[in-house]
Amino acid sequence: MALPLTRRTFLLGTGCILIAPVTAHAAKEADVPYVPTPIEVVEGMLDMAGLKAGERLIDLGSGDGRIPRAAARRSATALGVEIDAGLVARARSLTRLEGLEERARFVRDDLFTVSLRDADVVTLYLLPDVNERLKPKLLSEMKPGARVISHAFDMGDWPPDERREIADKHVFRWTVPAVAGGEWRLIRADGSAAALVIEQRYSDVSGTLDGRDIHDPELVGAEFHFIAEGAAYRGKVGDRTITGGDWSAERID
Repeated sequence: MALPLTRRTFLLGTGCILIAPVTAHAAKEADVPYVPTPIEVVEGMLDMAGLKAGERLIDLGSGDGRIPRAAARRSATALGVEIDAGLVARARSLTRLEGLEERARFVRDDLFTVSLRDADVVTLYLLPDVNERLKPKLLSEMKPGARVISHAFDMGDWPPDERREIADKHVFRWTVPAVAGGEWRLIRADGSAAALVIEQRYSDVSGTLDGRDIHDPELVGAEFHFIAEGAAYRGKVGDRTITGGDWSAERID
């Protein structure tokens, strides 16, 4: 875990501690707390993510690069984002020693500004308030179906899809949901239309079809299914459409 400091402490001769604000640039140069994730937990996080060969992993606060290197050994590509220049250099050196440079690389950057749009998996070992601040970015930038894996800390009111104890450590997994909430015009297999209204909070969904409750709704990434009118509806949520086998819906809100 490596976090940028926003305030620096100085020990005075009187024994008092003065807390002084520093600029964002100075914070990049400051010492940062770093707590490495145990190797057993690293491997468990990647197992929990279901990381596949060819997928893209981004590790925010990558420290010595152990998570990106472990991902590269599984034939994924990985990017480590770290604010500490010394840790970035160490991660690059260890990666060269293992011959993994083609699949794992490291940048010195701010985890709040780096793009997450091409990530299949994002891994974190940060702090609760940092996770909370990152949550809107994870939800808005990551594609539906991408996974977020956090060592030790959760995401506040975003409930995890899975929680495990690995080597006595808490590990959490979330699947990024598509934006399904809103009003849709559903076209049935026979060509008739109906009003589909979906209420959404993260991956929890409910709704109505022509004013009657839908049953057993479930949203996993972009995959959405529910039961209504005695029939099962399964489809994939896009930006403005839901595409099913013999039905579809268009967003109207």
